[in-house]
Amino acid sequence: MSVSKKGKITLVSLLVCLGTVGACAGIVLRRGVIEKKNSAPAAVSVSEPASESSADTSSTKSTESAAAPEEKKTKKQSFKLVSFKKATVESYDMSIHKAAAPAKKKTQDPNDFTVEFPEDTEEYYDVHNEPLNFTETRSIAGEYYTVNDIISGSVVTMNAHDMICSMVYSEISDAWGDEAIKAQAVAAYSFLRFCATHGIRPDVGLKTNYTSKIENCVSSVEGQVVVYEGEIINAVYSASTAGWSTASRNIWGGDYHYLQRVKSVYDSKDPNWGLEKTYTKDQVKSILEKRVGFALSDNVMEWFTIARAFSGKYIGTITITGDAGQTANIPGEAMCDLFDLKSIAMDIIFKDGSFTFKTYGWGHGTGMSQWGACLYADAGWTYDQILTHYYIDTTLALSSFYSQPAPQQTDDKDDGGDRNTGDQTSQAASDGTQQDQTGAQTQGTEAHNAAPDDGAAQTEASQLLS
Repeated sequence: MSVSKKGKITLVSLLVCLGTVGACAGIVLRRGVIEKKNSAPAAVSVSEPASESSADTSSTKSTESAAAPEEKKTKKQSFKLVSFKKATVESYDMSIHKAAAPAKKKTQDPNDFTVEFPEDTEEYYDVHNEPLNFTETRSIAGEYYTVNDIISGSVVTMNAHDMICSMVYSEISDAWGDEAIKAQAVAAYSFLRFCATHGIRPDVGLKTNYTSKIENCVSSVEGQVVVYEGEIINAVYSASTAGWSTASRNIWGGDYHYLQRVKSVYDSKDPNWGLEKTYTKDQVKSILEKRVGFALSDNVMEWFTIARAFSGKYIGTITITGDAGQTANIPGEAMCDLFDLKSIAMDIIFKDGSFTFKTYGWGHGTGMSQWGACLYADAGWTYDQILTHYYIDTTLALSSFYSQPAPQQTDDKDDGGDRNTGDQTSQAASDGTQQDQTGAQTQGTEAHNAAPDDGAAQTEASQLLS
């Protein structure tokens, strides 16, 4: 049973991941499942979305019905992209459920403790739709887009076919399954179209000499886009999540209905899951004091207080307390910069005179998880099932031709196609779709505006955010 536009779907119990990828491949995943929390969001001391803590899925209980959050209709929104560290292939050596109430707090040992999270009260989706069996394709070789290539450091204009092949090859391994590669190709093209329509020149990785497997997968879905209510979505993605993707409003402030918290059951298999960085107490004290501009107390238990969290372990705001009661709020992204971390989803652990920052996933965590896509594909999911799982209430459609004129030719070429390295900005054009999976004709312009921040309009693990 498919999910309705109001987000009402039938309920089932929370899925439990079984052991290895091979074992997970045998799990039967029900589609359209939803569970709703019983408790209201906990109050927080900042004027931002409700806080969350790590969820104990073993105590999850189903309720009879629930509705997905109401979509907020906003014609124009500021979509600020925060910079996250880019993950690349070379960097590596389901419905709404209830987050379980945390266990009773134990008396903390000042010499051995983990900084506590606020109660997790946010709903999340875990949807498994039937395959769409959408097979329409068209050539995009006559379309041209201009991007910031983070690999060469140049501004590049290239035809869309070669650009998508190069983007996909820089994002994921061609050793991954075809369905995961196809999902990445459709997400990348949808993201590129969204940015071009809104006058954004995104940061992407363009890896040349892509393989025939990459090109064959791209060609098999060429021209397809992910749409919500007939319009091409901002199909952002990241390397992996902390077990749940996070809603766009928590990262950028733009509230997109299709970018919500979604269960990503296999992300703990990402090699970047559970990475640890350890610093001595004195090192942490020095780093924080330089940042906040006041002295910290000798009581390390007063140094960190998680003021806002979301999607389990993602830290939105952390409060630092000084020796005279001063406080300063630091965003999660700043914590990543200060302590060289790959994700704002983390545990902060103090033991034996040192702090350990243990992170989960890589990147902003919004939209599609690339490691999640890889392992859902291994479990037998099709590329469209992966896309409609991560992008809520969406479907596939065949895009219309993007009318930006081809650039003037230069002598700068590579194996991926024609390139211009001059500073050229994409011209926004009317964006639309020709046909969805039912054959209906649609046409329109994306209703939301996106404003790139410091060259982070991108995708990740590719990144999109850093």
